[in-house]
Amino acid sequence: MGILSAVFVIIGVIIGAGFASGKEIYSFFFVHGIYGAFGMLISSGLIGIIIYKTLKLIKKYDIDSYDEFFNVVMGNFETKHISFRLILDFIINIFLLITFFVMCAGFIAYFKQELGINEIISGIFVAFFSYILLNKNIKGIVVLNSILIPTIIVILFFLGIKMLDFNFEMESIETNFLWLKNAILYASYNSITLTAILIPIKKYIKKDSDILKISFLCTLIIALLAIIIFIILLSINGDISKIELPTVYGVSMLGIGYKYLYGIILLGAIVTTAISSAYSFLNNVAKTKTKYNMYNKIVCATAIFVSLFGFSNLVNNLYPFFGMLGIIQLIFVLKKKTCNH
Repeated sequence: MGILSAVFVIIGVIIGAGFASGKEIYSFFFVHGIYGAFGMLISSGLIGIIIYKTLKLIKKYDIDSYDEFFNVVMGNFETKHISFRLILDFIINIFLLITFFVMCAGFIAYFKQELGINEIISGIFVAFFSYILLNKNIKGIVVLNSILIPTIIVILFFLGIKMLDFNFEMESIETNFLWLKNAILYASYNSITLTAILIPIKKYIKKDSDILKISFLCTLIIALLAIIIFIILLSINGDISKIELPTVYGVSMLGIGYKYLYGIILLGAIVTTAISSAYSFLNNVAKTKTKYNMYNKIVCATAIFVSLFGFSNLVNNLYPFFGMLGIIQLIFVLKKKTCNH
């Protein structure tokens, strides 16, 4: 795996259905106007720092599992509060699983909204498709992301340039630093899924300078893509909060062809995040190949039913909650030294 391949895997974890649909950018940043735009950039920078620190720790201590990662970052605190570590470990695995369910819900929401396909039918399809992909190892996920993520980035940049033809204004909404809190929450809950996928790609990092390059490129790409989503949201007239997939709605103003082109982005983003999250969860809880296959079947079958709770409901209610929990991990990672002096 080269530097770009590592970057594509990481970006694939972040730009899932919530990001690509505009729901995350709207809920965490757009509602705060110009302050939200600043928060978006701060959050991108914080995510870059998290990637850098986490990879440094993983490389320095030769970490191969989430258990080892917790033992390193929590140090003496972990030995004195073993039950706390186990609870946090459990919460993180649950979040990875829920992220997979949310991505499946986004997939189902798109096919229902745009093509009128029944939820159960599209649910069975995405469950079967996920099961097949999850039978691949990390190399398979790298290949998948190396194809989908560059395609998503190119199409998003193209559409972002097209959207600049629209006239729009950015409001300055004072929200008593809620924008800053949301910036931290957004970075913290993304750090949960990021850590899980950063561990298996450690073996492909050849030298320390690679870590800096990967972190910088991820920060830059995340910030630019978030700005493009923000621009698309600015072009929408009406109450965005009531729109299930706001970016699809915004891009549709360019024409029906662009609407379905963006559909490719959304579905690609869903697949990359869904598979990365589910793989990380299965890799954490399954100690043998037999258990991995068994859990894979259970997880994919369960996704059909959990997804019926609705995409927007899952994003709006669960992500901020896990963002609060993710701050605990964030604090431990940032305060842990990565050098010997």
